[in-house]
Amino acid sequence: MNIKFRYLIGFILVAGNYFTLLSFLQSPEENIIGEWKEVSWEYEKIDSLASDDSFDYMVTDHIKQQISRNLIIHEAEVWRFGKNEMLEMKGNGLSKSLHWKLKGRGNILQLNGTHKNIEHYLIQELNSERMILHFNIDMQVRGIVKMTFERINA
Repeated sequence: MNIKFRYLIGFILVAGNYFTLLSFLQSPEENIIGEWKEVSWEYEKIDSLASDDSFDYMVTDHIKQQISRNLIIHEAEVWRFGKNEMLEMKGNGLSKSLHWKLKGRGNILQLNGTHKNIEHYLIQELNSERMILHFNIDMQVRGIVKMTFERINA
């Protein structure tokens, strides 16, 4: 009985410490709030014969326009995520307001645009300084676009 009691107390202490430390972490929703500046677009070809996972093609402005022609994010360079799940996008003299929501385990960014356009982006990295989003494209050649953002202010 004494050994069972010790194991029970040990388990309770470890579980209590785990959940206490977990409560101090910022949620993805709190981490994404703020202003983000678009730094780069990179392209990885899915049908490539290369075996490494590097994104080795920088996307030019012309290709970026073709890729984003039918996307909500067209020509947005600064994204401002608000606490009320509103996203304001600014760039090239244009401004858009959208509704955003994190799905899954906080790793999928859903943008709801006008005319019931819904887009999903995979959040590859999100910390206090940098955000990396991936999205699949199906133009002439299938591929993944990696968008990198840096925080302007919190």
